[in-house]
Amino acid sequence: MNGQRAWITGGASGIGAGVARRLAELGVAVVLIDRDADALEAAARMLPAGTATLELDVTATARVTEAVAATDPDEMPDILVNSVGGDTRRISFTDLREPDLMQSVTENLLGCFTLTRLCAPAMVRRGRGRIVNLASIAGRSYSIFSNAAYVAAKAAVIGYTKQCAYELAATGVVVNAVAHGPIATERLVHAQHAMPEERRRDVMNRLPMGRYGTLDEAVGAVVHLCGDDAGYTTGCVMDVNGGLHI
Repeated sequence: MNGQRAWITGGASGIGAGVARRLAELGVAVVLIDRDADALEAAARMLPAGTATLELDVTATARVTEAVAATDPDEMPDILVNSVGGDTRRISFTDLREPDLMQSVTENLLGCFTLTRLCAPAMVRRGRGRIVNLASIAGRSYSIFSNAAYVAAKAAVIGYTKQCAYELAATGVVVNAVAHGPIATERLVHAQHAMPEERRRDVMNRLPMGRYGTLDEAVGAVVHLCGDDAGYTTGCVMDVNGGLHI
């Protein structure tokens, strides 16, 4: 991967930031994309000097389209990691309304949809590319942390990944998803601390390994799918959930 370029959305924190650090260690030129300017600056300080950042809300489709159109073709990514998403709102499906669904789809699917379709053509011209979308165990099964709108949006990420993989299979561009279970990111740990003690115990009792996954464990699966060894792997959903969904 040395000498390649990676765009990582949601790259200022959580799994996205962890992937950025690991890829940078492998010699990849990383571009961090996030809407939080302060977090972007802090994340960039943890990476090699000169690491590029792009303050961009990937759900603002017109701005994303403009940013890609303004990018020199030689600067387009060889690797795209779509890691924007998440939802820790616990809402019964009977209490969900259309705005809840639209919010989940916008936050978890829209950026992935837009950047994949805009970045893939440059990869096709080069005859090689890696696209990794962060799905969730929620899209594979159900969620013990969130709600049905989020589950539906992450299931859509998986479906979109598979169709793109099929259409790109002959081009050298592979598209895969990673479905993480509960990972000890700052956001999830904060949500856990906000739970009543009984709820925290109940969650832990549901986890076969009795713990959340570590950030390194979450990052490793993504980085593998970004690498040369993943050239014959496309349309797959890699489960990283400690046995919660088998």
